[in-house]
Amino acid sequence: MADDKQTGIFYTKDPAGLVVMLDGEVKHRYKTKREFVEAHVKGVAALEREMADLLERHYKPEGT
Repeated sequence: MADDKQTGIFYTKDPAGLVVMLDGEVKHRYKTKREFVEAHVKGVAALEREMADLLERHYKPEGT
């Protein structure tokens, strides 16, 4: 049986913008492509900061 639940990023006409869907469920709506890209860039930057902090805590000698 084919899975017919949509997953992806889709353009919408009314209201105009983009919608992110996972397994048929709307996860987020964006008014513009720029808004979507800015949110993605901010999310990646936050993950990179979190990973750097985690690595620093993991490899930093105890007591320093």
